[in-house]
Amino acid sequence: MDVRVVISIDFGTTYSGFAYAHKVNTEIITNDTWPDQIGPLKTNTVLQYDKNFKNVEEWGFPALAKKPKKSKGKSKNQNASKPIEHFKLHLGNMPDNEKPVMPKGINYRKAIVDYLKCMGKLIKETIGTRWPNVKFMDQVLIILTVPAGFSDQAKAIMRECIYEAGLINTKSSEKLQFTTEPEAAGK
Repeated sequence: MDVRVVISIDFGTTYSGFAYAHKVNTEIITNDTWPDQIGPLKTNTVLQYDKNFKNVEEWGFPALAKKPKKSKGKSKNQNASKPIEHFKLHLGNMPDNEKPVMPKGINYRKAIVDYLKCMGKLIKETIGTRWPNVKFMDQVLIILTVPAGFSDQAKAIMRECIYEAGLINTKSSEKLQFTTEPEAAGK
């Protein structure tokens, strides 16, 4: 594997973030630039969709800050979409009745893929700006943190979502590895 850059993604239930390092200069850089935010090391794991839940309008902090538009002729914003949060909980072992309800027209996998696409775009832009000669799909290793109790099935779903988000070029790519949150915290 010709790895030049390692990226660690912390895809959390409430907040998400990423850090990266180049193999030549191994200083770990934690991203602190997000849409409409500069400074925080993480941003909200939240999406704001259009009223049909087809397109992401905002992600991260701006998704919480955006107020749903009022629909003319409709009362109480019936067609306005609310921010979607906590969709990662659908991967856990909790009973279905305790998992957050997803709006009609969207499932948790789509939300995960869409969030990772948005975050992935920022990651690719960040790496491309810092190291323009790095070929993302060929020379970047992604380490994804997962809860210690994540099942193999949950990891397989996350691998599929990372692939569908365009962060790896095959589902079985060696350029994606998992580490548990306790392992990552200890490093």
